[in-house]
Amino acid sequence: MSRVLAFAAALLLSLPANAAEPAQGFSGEVSLGVLATSGNTDTRSVNAKLALDARRGDWKHAGTAAALAAQQDDLTTDERYSLGYKLSYDFNAHDYAFASVSYDNDRFAGIAQRNTEAVGYGRRLLTLEKHLLDVEIGAGATQIKQAEPAGRENSVVALLNAKYQWLISGSSQFTQTLKVEHSRTTTFINPVSELKLTVAGNLFATLGYELRYNTEVPAANFKTDTLVSVNLGYGFGKPS
Repeated sequence: MSRVLAFAAALLLSLPANAAEPAQGFSGEVSLGVLATSGNTDTRSVNAKLALDARRGDWKHAGTAAALAAQQDDLTTDERYSLGYKLSYDFNAHDYAFASVSYDNDRFAGIAQRNTEAVGYGRRLLTLEKHLLDVEIGAGATQIKQAEPAGRENSVVALLNAKYQWLISGSSQFTQTLKVEHSRTTTFINPVSELKLTVAGNLFATLGYELRYNTEVPAANFKTDTLVSVNLGYGFGKPS
């Protein structure tokens, strides 16, 4: 748990010193959620997220980081850490190529480490005023290390990504993403639904539902994990 709190503090410190005057084409947001119960059992969970985007001409950089920890009776039971980076290049208003790398440490699913490197093609299928839809396909390599029993897989991987955004109003939007990674021995499916509501100025709140499904996990773990979250966040910069 202490590592997640330190991670959350690092996210807050990562905010630019002058967030009111960001560099052109740069934007980001940071959010934090905490849930605590007490009584017969004391439980706490903390999750923190960071997203950064920068655009220079036809090139776009996107970075993400996330952390989640669960604690019961002052003992950390499970943790999850994720990092991602994607570089994309626009051929035109609808077509683009991308290269991405990602890292997962998912103790909830018994995965000590999952690294994925991929390249692929993306298409903006919807570019309406209130509805946006991007779909990506790609291929690359993945390296997966199980926590128990210790084991490692190095394999070719196929990717399918999708992102849908509905701009409901000037102060609310709904986002649905889907990530699928299929390798020789396992498939990872990760849909995320999120409703974002503006609170005041750059402050916002999110209601989220995430599902993580792994076809191959240690015998003591479930294949499916779900997370329902309520976060408070801060956005900065000028979206590209």
